[in-house]
Amino acid sequence: MEEVPFFSQTLKPQSQQVAGVAASKESARRTQVMVSGLEVFAEKGFHLASMDDIAERAGVSKPILYQLFSSKQDFYLGVLDERVEFLVQHITESINAAVGNRNRLEAAIACYFKLVDDADQGFRLIFESDFTMNHEVRARVEDVVAQVSRVVGTEVAKQTGKSIGEANILAGGLCGMAQAAAWRWLRLGRPISMEDAISQTLDLAWHGLSAVNTKASSPEADILHLENRIS
Repeated sequence: MEEVPFFSQTLKPQSQQVAGVAASKESARRTQVMVSGLEVFAEKGFHLASMDDIAERAGVSKPILYQLFSSKQDFYLGVLDERVEFLVQHITESINAAVGNRNRLEAAIACYFKLVDDADQGFRLIFESDFTMNHEVRARVEDVVAQVSRVVGTEVAKQTGKSIGEANILAGGLCGMAQAAAWRWLRLGRPISMEDAISQTLDLAWHGLSAVNTKASSPEADILHLENRIS
């Protein structure tokens, strides 16, 4: 899998851009500030992190931070939104680029392992935040889970012939398995290679999904199986 970028190169400053070099510098500074914010929030948590900490890490003055974000919470949500968007986009693109159902499932699982193993701590910010009791943060976390489940659920529906509702339930289980397996692998100190961990998680998920597929009970599934026999 290709290297996961630390932060999207398409980040744009919230203020109105000016043309030319000034806009490029503003965008680069915003990215630098957000990367520093991600690091500080992941290391200290929302409550212990301060705008002073972030300013020092980014090498800018605190007034610069307040030009970009109105408050620490606004800053935190901005970083969280960018990481959520990237996570969903990365999983979607990885699935779409793969050929065959097994390869698509492997691509989704590999995304979770790659993201927890990468220097980017956005995964921790999304799934292990100390600020999840805040309704805006909780809504974003629930949204990313729902978005990823819908992406994977679409593929599950195609494979099993289940309805979208049924497929999304199965997709939620698959995503939860991938997330939990990846995080456990990291916490155990990477006891096996990432490739082996992905392969073993894939085998568990795939054989479980195959068992569901053999119990097809919907008209869509019957049509799907007929098409498979014809092809």
